[in-house]
Amino acid sequence: MTRSLDGLLPRLLIDAILPCALAAIVLTAALTVQRSLLLVERQRSGVALQLERLSAAFAWENHAPQQILDRGLRDSTDQNVRYIGLQLADGRLYGAGQEDENARQIYARVLPTPQQQALATITMQIDPWPLRRAQLLTWSGGLLCVVGIALLAVLARSSLRRRIIEPLHRLQLALDDLLPRRDECGAAEQMSGDEMARLHASLTRIDHALNTQRRDLVAIRRTNALQSIRQQREAQALNRSKSHFIALVGHHFRQPLQALQLFTAFLRLGNDKEQQSALAQMRSSIGSMTRLLDALLEISRLDAGVISPKPTPFTAAELFLRDRQSLTELAAQQRVMLVWRGGHHRIHADAELCGRLLQQLVSNAVTNTPNGRVLVAARRQGDRVRIEVRDNGPGIAAAQHQRIFEEFVRIEGDEGDAHEGYGLGLSIAERLAQILDTHIGLRSEPGRGSTFWFDVPKSTISGHSHRLPPEPMPEAWRHAS
Repeated sequence: MTRSLDGLLPRLLIDAILPCALAAIVLTAALTVQRSLLLVERQRSGVALQLERLSAAFAWENHAPQQILDRGLRDSTDQNVRYIGLQLADGRLYGAGQEDENARQIYARVLPTPQQQALATITMQIDPWPLRRAQLLTWSGGLLCVVGIALLAVLARSSLRRRIIEPLHRLQLALDDLLPRRDECGAAEQMSGDEMARLHASLTRIDHALNTQRRDLVAIRRTNALQSIRQQREAQALNRSKSHFIALVGHHFRQPLQALQLFTAFLRLGNDKEQQSALAQMRSSIGSMTRLLDALLEISRLDAGVISPKPTPFTAAELFLRDRQSLTELAAQQRVMLVWRGGHHRIHADAELCGRLLQQLVSNAVTNTPNGRVLVAARRQGDRVRIEVRDNGPGIAAAQHQRIFEEFVRIEGDEGDAHEGYGLGLSIAERLAQILDTHIGLRSEPGRGSTFWFDVPKSTISGHSHRLPPEPMPEAWRHAS
């Protein structure tokens, strides 16, 4: 310890230990004196009782005086009687035991006659050493008790130092370590001898520091809240600017492309094959630009956060009917057979977003599976419904499973031929799945086809609350359930 706490310990000794020790010493002395007096009183009572017995024996028994004295001496061994003497009125003297002229404890009793005349005197000498030894032992025991009380006081002082003073000292050091800095006033208080005052001063300074930190924390939180509000406003303004930018792009770019498509559609050329080939390439280029612009605008809208899902109950069959015509035409172009299963399942999600997500997955499967077969199925998966799109196409290597969801990434087939498209369909599908609070799963191996799926919540409402207008069932869709 760098310094001893000597202010609190003396107060504890004076206020607590010393009064208890003094009270214990006083009580011990009182008990010792009482015990000593009790020993003397017991001896006196025993001698008085023995004298009464001898008086009664001389008055009522017809035995010789010497016999009575000898018997009385034998019966008085516990009273430490050395000598019993009897002096009659006529001067005769009887004695039993050994007389000691220096004996100080001598008891005498006069035996009266019925006429109250002195008849005889009984004298009894007592050995004083047994009583003195008993008193000495009593006082020695009292002294030992006093010494024990003093030792207990010393041990209590040591225990107080170990259990109270030293923990307070460690607490004081811990509080000093918590303080950010010590000023001159604090240093002066630390050098004072009053531990409680030092602790109070340290706690006061810590409370002041905590209040300061609390105020600083409140100010920081207020600043962070203001910054968060400012950032939120900036994000909202950015979203609005994105939406405005998307609208401007759709107005200034889509319309000219649509006008070009109309112009090329009305062009009628003669039998010049070169002009016809140039016109076909022009129409193909305009179509590719239109599809690219539509995909980019779709990604921009999804990233802008302006689309929020609106869940409604509908069936899987209603979902399968969305974009039927365009998917049928695409499947016919690729000579792909579409098979649909599980249309009876009920779903509770955003029908528009689910339809767009399914359309992206089906069109991706159809495009990458020429002359093949694509199965679209709805299956129950616990409390959700899983929508699967399976194809028997070339498959995808495991190393490419994550990469195909990136923008402008396309996986070429075994023969190296690239299909039409820009690699944005799966990227759009992934963004739609995030808005629907789901994810797109993939299971695929090279040469064994691919399976894409996503899970949507199952509806517990019976009936069809979100119906689409019926469309004629084409030949390629007659396998739908």
